[in-house]
Amino acid sequence: MRQPARPELGYLPPQALKIEAAVLGAAILEAPSHHLVLSMLPLEAFYKPAHQFVYRALLALAEDHKPADLLTVVHQLRAHGTLERAGGPAFIAGLTACINSSVHVDGHCRILLEHLARRVVIDAGKSMQAKGYDESRDPLVLLADAQSQLISLHRTFDHRPARSVADAFDGVFATLADAVGKLGLTGVPTGLQALNQATGGWQPSDLVILAARPGMGKTAAMLHMARSASLDNNLRTAIFSLEMPTAQLVQRLVAGEVPGYSNADLRTADLPGGREEVDHLRQKALRLKTHGDRLLIDDTPGLSIYQLRAKCTRLHAEQPLGLIAIDYLQLMRGDVKGNREQEIGSITRGLKELAKELNVPVLALSQLSRAVETRGGEKRPQLSDLRESGSIEQDADMVVFLWRGEYYNISQYADGASTKGTLLIDIVKHRNGGIGEIIVGCNMSRGVLKDLYGN
Repeated sequence: MRQPARPELGYLPPQALKIEAAVLGAAILEAPSHHLVLSMLPLEAFYKPAHQFVYRALLALAEDHKPADLLTVVHQLRAHGTLERAGGPAFIAGLTACINSSVHVDGHCRILLEHLARRVVIDAGKSMQAKGYDESRDPLVLLADAQSQLISLHRTFDHRPARSVADAFDGVFATLADAVGKLGLTGVPTGLQALNQATGGWQPSDLVILAARPGMGKTAAMLHMARSASLDNNLRTAIFSLEMPTAQLVQRLVAGEVPGYSNADLRTADLPGGREEVDHLRQKALRLKTHGDRLLIDDTPGLSIYQLRAKCTRLHAEQPLGLIAIDYLQLMRGDVKGNREQEIGSITRGLKELAKELNVPVLALSQLSRAVETRGGEKRPQLSDLRESGSIEQDADMVVFLWRGEYYNISQYADGASTKGTLLIDIVKHRNGGIGEIIVGCNMSRGVLKDLYGN
């Protein structure tokens, strides 16, 4: 964090020097206050430079596991040649005279954090203003940077207290009771009962990677799951489509809504009944119009992780999201310069942080490397096939592979069952559950998935 704002144009930055002195005095005099202050306040919370030197000495003592009192603080400052810059021994002794009681230290720390937040906002505003005057900068990039900076500020000052097991106990059992009523579903319904049973639904704050080679049905599966969450379960769902425009996705949704029509029929307008058939089709798919306000599609190409997080944060603030889906991960831009693996790492970390911040499951589609195609036998994917696999595998709470034997002219599964019209969903990583395989029915021409008897 940058140094706090300093006076400009006659305005004095937000500060509370007497409270700063009282907090430092309490931290020097009493061990409980010392631990509380160090757990709550960064160095920049102190506006006065002398107070920063004293607090830096307290931090150094804590790092060296040494006790903090008037003598040790003075000794620490003297040893580092900063005693006089901190005001000298008399000034430091005066800090301990600034308090009558340490009862209000917690409240005093919060006041200092509020003033720090205001100073940081002032600095951020100045920075944004300077960038805004630079005509060489892309306005959309400026907006994304501004939003990401605000998100970062929120995260910096989000001081959530630790919760005891006792406090969390009732909530866990309330969730469990609710899940029993929903046949074990504790998360967002996937649209497939077999997958719900294996996962409990997509869990809040989880990052789920849905990976496959082209032609396996990644987008179809994503749309099926988004349709289930939004249209069937009334959960506001946001799809970020970096590959297909909105119109193509809606066209696929229409094919999935109305039996007898394929994606190709709609794409080529192969409707022998002419306009009357168009009207009939529209009426059959009308649910997408009447209930489609819960399903949002953003087809901005080349989104950066900062832009995505800013968009999701804004949408969630307007009305809570139930599911976020991204098609697909490798088309996003990261926030670090380096090799592609480092960039993907910044993206997956950002997606996991987003899921946790909003407490919403994030479903990210991912391509697999061509190594799958060169492999002999069934050409089944494995974790090493994830492009830039290290960070994806590490950050994901769940990794799910999709595989269609029919695509590779493999007619049977190992147990002799036909692969025709089926999709294998292979859960290969599940941080909070078991792994395993699920076979579901699929109609790739319509982009429809369904449960099979026996799953």
